[in-house]
Amino acid sequence: MVDIVMPQLGLTMTEGSVTAWLKKPGEKVEKGEPLFTVETDKVEMEVESTATGYLNEVLVEAGQIVPVGTVIARVGDGKVAVGVPALHETAASPRARKLAKELGVDITAVRPSRGHRIVEEDIRRHHAERQHLAVNPQPTPAAREETGRKVIAERLSASFQQAPHFYLGAEVIAAELVRLREKLGSAVLERASVKLTYTDFFLMALARALFEHGDMNASWQAGALVKNATVDVGFAVQGATSLLVPVIRNADRLQLADLAKQRAALADKAREGKLTLAEMEGGGATLSNLGPYGIDWFQAILNPPQSVIVSTGRIASRPAVIEGQMTVCPMLTITASADHRVVDGVAAARFLARIKELLENPYILVF
Repeated sequence: MVDIVMPQLGLTMTEGSVTAWLKKPGEKVEKGEPLFTVETDKVEMEVESTATGYLNEVLVEAGQIVPVGTVIARVGDGKVAVGVPALHETAASPRARKLAKELGVDITAVRPSRGHRIVEEDIRRHHAERQHLAVNPQPTPAAREETGRKVIAERLSASFQQAPHFYLGAEVIAAELVRLREKLGSAVLERASVKLTYTDFFLMALARALFEHGDMNASWQAGALVKNATVDVGFAVQGATSLLVPVIRNADRLQLADLAKQRAALADKAREGKLTLAEMEGGGATLSNLGPYGIDWFQAILNPPQSVIVSTGRIASRPAVIEGQMTVCPMLTITASADHRVVDGVAAARFLARIKELLENPYILVF
C-alpha cells in the first residue's frame, strides 16, 4: 500500500485542497497518470500518481484544505484491491441510502471513511461539509492574495531562520556577453523559435559552474548532507499571484538554444498557472534575475532545500578599468547566497568566480 500525500507545488505552498479526484475507489491507476487536481493560493494543477495499482482509499474530500504532506489517499496492488466494487456501483448500507435520500445527498459523490462501504456516518459527514461550504464560501481574490502573501512570508522566514545564509558578490564585465547575445539572437530564434535572453546565458553559466563545483550541488536535509546526482537548475518566475520556480533538468548537457526553448516554455506555463509538480520539484540551485526590472543588485533568500541561489541585476554601462585603462562598458553585478551548513566561504567564492569567468568569456558556454 502506497500513501498519496498532498504535494508541495511551489516555493511558498504550505497547504492545498483537492478540487477533483480523477479516479474513483477501485479504479486502476498507473504511475505518472493524473490522479487528482489540487488548488493552492496561486495555482490549480493536475497531480500524477506516484504508484501503480488500485485507488483503495480516498481520505480527503474535494474542497477540504489540508497541510502539505497529509496522506490524502492510498494506492494498493491488485490483491489488496480484490473485492472493491465496480466503478458503476456505489456500495452503501440501506440505512445510509435512506439517510442520503432524506438529506438530498448525492450518494455517488460520497467517499467511505473506512473500507469501501458507505455508512450513515459518511453521509452525515459529507452533508456537514457541504453545509459548511455553503455558509463559508471560497475566499475572494483579495483574500486569496492576502493569504498567499502570508504563506510566502512564513516560508521565507523559515528558510532564513533555519539556513545560516552568507553572501558573496562580484562585478562582471559584460561587453562580450552583450556582443554574443546580439550575434546569436537571430540563429537561436530560427532554430528554437524563441528569443534569446540574458537569463539563458546566466542559466548556462550556473549549470556549468554547478557541474564543475559538485560540492555546491548539494543540500542539508534531516541533519545530513545530501548530494544531487544531476545538474538541475531552477529560475524564479513571477506567476499570476506568486513566485514560482520551474526547474530545467540536466541543464549542463543542453545547448544554448535548447535551454532557451525550455526556459521560455516553463516561464509561459508558470505565468499561466499550468506548471506540473514534476516541473517544480528538486533542483540544485536557483537563478533569480531582476535585471529586467531595473535592479542593479540584490541578495536573495535560499530556496530550500537548495544550498545556493544566484541573483543577477541589470546590465548597464558603468566605468571600469580594463588592462590598466579607464573605460565605460556594460557591467553586471552577480550575488550568491549560500547555506553555510553545506559549503564554506572559499568553496562558494570559487563557484561564483567561475560564473563570473564564464559570463566574461561567454564563448566558452556555446563553443
